[in-house]
Amino acid sequence: MSANEPHCIYCHGPLGEPIFRDVRDRLKVSLRTWTFRRCRICGSAVLDPMPSLEELITAYPEHYSFDQAPQASPLPRLLYALETRLFYHPIYRHSARQTVKVTGLKNGRLLDIGGGTGHRTHFFQELGFRCIVLDVDRRPLRIAQARFRLPAIQALPEELPLAYGSLDLITFFYVVEHLPDPSRALQAAYHTLRPGGWVAIAVPLISGGQARWLGSRWAQVTEAPRHVSLPTPEGVERLLEQSGFRPQRWEGMHSLDEAGALSLSLLPHASSAISCAAPEWMLARMLRLAGGLLTLILWPTALFLRARFGPSLGIFFGRKAE
Repeated sequence: MSANEPHCIYCHGPLGEPIFRDVRDRLKVSLRTWTFRRCRICGSAVLDPMPSLEELITAYPEHYSFDQAPQASPLPRLLYALETRLFYHPIYRHSARQTVKVTGLKNGRLLDIGGGTGHRTHFFQELGFRCIVLDVDRRPLRIAQARFRLPAIQALPEELPLAYGSLDLITFFYVVEHLPDPSRALQAAYHTLRPGGWVAIAVPLISGGQARWLGSRWAQVTEAPRHVSLPTPEGVERLLEQSGFRPQRWEGMHSLDEAGALSLSLLPHASSAISCAAPEWMLARMLRLAGGLLTLILWPTALFLRARFGPSLGIFFGRKAE
């Protein structure tokens, strides 16, 4: 295969026929259409052509996280409190405990790459980890520092400004699918971990039930071009191996997380980025609330799709040799 030919960013295999054509950004930040092609080796889906650096930078809205929503009046504060306690906190708590259970780590130095506001990182902190949040965007990092008292670093995932072998655990929660060259970030993580250290990678899976059912309507697909890829389990495990890690195991994420992805696919205007952009707009807040109710209604459907076809959101664990 020629070096200039489009290839899979997980296993470097050749890309086959398009799997999704004419995909439009559900946030309407990017105005062009996008095409995902499936890898002939591992089955992962990759954007072709890959967006330029300028297109990637400009594809992110000013408020991309629900934590960035201004809360200047009682109603936004109430809705934010309900959303965090009923939806995000159970998911974040579960992912922290899930990681501890698989790795056997009960403390140590943790770097959360792409951790943004540090909200999920905070649950690792509560379990006894000494945490650092790394992100390319300074704005969410200010929240991590002010609200959660977390040390924060603004840097690229592939350019970690930390000493060799200085970390016990590095996490990538829904980050790898945003990276045009994830192997560089994984190789940087490998060098920064101590011998025997762990990496945890959470990603949306093109092989799961939601992609099979919804196709190009799936919210993880319409997140293009911010999502430049959607891997399969085989793709992630090949990426780990090629970066020097030994894949250990993988599991599905919290089923409520999957229900949220399903709800967002059917009601895309409930997105946090949309409601955050107009925090005082009553309709946006009501749509966000409707999205929460729809998540609860669709929870059994998400469980069925997961049981029948496999998880749509997975977390993968790899380990550096002792």
